[in-house]
Amino acid sequence: MPHVNITASSSGSNAGSCGQLVEYLEKENNLKAEHKAELWFNQGRDDLRPYEVRQDIDANTAKLKQSEAKFYLVNISPSQKELQHIGNNPQKLKDYARGVMAEYAANFQKGLGPDDVKWYGKVEYNRGYKWTDPEVKQGLSQRGEAKTGHQMHVQIIVSRKDSHNQRLLSPMTNHRGQGKSAEHGHKFGQFNRVAFKERSEVAFDTQLNYRRELEESFRYQNTMSNGTVQERAAMTLELRDTQHERQQQLAADLRRAEELRLEQAKAMELSQQRELSIQQERAIERQQGRIRSLGMGL
Repeated sequence: MPHVNITASSSGSNAGSCGQLVEYLEKENNLKAEHKAELWFNQGRDDLRPYEVRQDIDANTAKLKQSEAKFYLVNISPSQKELQHIGNNPQKLKDYARGVMAEYAANFQKGLGPDDVKWYGKVEYNRGYKWTDPEVKQGLSQRGEAKTGHQMHVQIIVSRKDSHNQRLLSPMTNHRGQGKSAEHGHKFGQFNRVAFKERSEVAFDTQLNYRRELEESFRYQNTMSNGTVQERAAMTLELRDTQHERQQQLAADLRRAEELRLEQAKAMELSQQRELSIQQERAIERQQGRIRSLGMGL
């Protein structure tokens, strides 16, 4: 599944300016020539500069207190298999990110669309090992060492206020539309982070025509990590059944492939026999023609 998560910030506090985070996310551009810099993008543009991102997010904070969150960071990291499926194409990843942010807007249950959320994203191509990674803990890699393989991902800075600088959009809220007043729900909205991750996965599969196996789905991984004993047992049985069906389908596909191979071989053999027969008939006709010519000469 694409790893999609929301945090306060990967650099400093999110209660002030986003300038420090923007600067941090420019780290790969600092190693490139200016004309090769990776520009920022949003719902409608692919050519945004860092100062535009900082200015626009920092200006969209009406009525927020100094200590309150002003923005959040959304990380979108497809798996190696998913990146391979899209050909490691940054434009396809940008388009998918736009789909994710459409799901982000809809998940507040406020009737919001993609244009109602103010956000800016940036494609990054490298990742380094963190001290929490198993490879670092096991001494196989060093903290900060670049990870191998395709590591393309997207980092998105999203304003806590909507694009009209009016309504609060707080993805870290635990409100689910129940147990609190309607006024609270209208003010803060509701944001189901589990549903958001599920919908983001569906968006990837739908937009990019990806056939997802059960064991790489969010539903499977979430159940095996957070489900009850009964839920995990049921999921294990479902996986077993799914794998059995997959093996049966693979066997059927192999049989069909072999049947097609035999049919093609037989068709080729018949074609060669017909060609040989034609060549023999032509040889006989030429021979008979030579005999007739000799007879006429006598």
